[in-house]
Amino acid sequence: MQRLIFNRDPPAMNQLPHFSSADTSRDFSIKEQSITAEQKSFLIQIAMLLGIPASSHAELVAPMAITGPSGLDCRLHLLDGHCSVFPEIVLPLSVNELMGPEVGQLLEIQRMLLIEFGWYLGVSAEGLLQLSSIAWIDEVHEIVKTLDLMNGIGIMAIQQLLDSAKATH
Repeated sequence: MQRLIFNRDPPAMNQLPHFSSADTSRDFSIKEQSITAEQKSFLIQIAMLLGIPASSHAELVAPMAITGPSGLDCRLHLLDGHCSVFPEIVLPLSVNELMGPEVGQLLEIQRMLLIEFGWYLGVSAEGLLQLSSIAWIDEVHEIVKTLDLMNGIGIMAIQQLLDSAKATH
């Protein structure tokens, strides 16, 4: 199957609790979520804004991933029974690769992401760094804008961590 890729253009969000894909108390990779007609329409709108065929709307929901404009994997977690998602971006950097001063840099990036965007750095199910929203988003245009912004900020975070690693070695 061909990988879905979007190429498109900060966020009004509902404050609801969520769980990341790395959270062992909820296994998003196994649970098959049933999608309501309203959610299907919601996902089709998102797909259209991302430039993805409407028929591929179900592939937007985690654990499936699409490739963002920066080449990063993007996932949308759909709130059961609601038209709200929280986006996450998987960064191509293993947590096991960070040590010493890089950990301090990672924590500083984490602090800035929380303060400026309401996002956090976590660990994906694959053991890679993951950038996630701490809030559910229910506006289609805001979801697309957030995915784009997360892709750009994710690339900047990776570059900052790699630059920090080069400076210490």
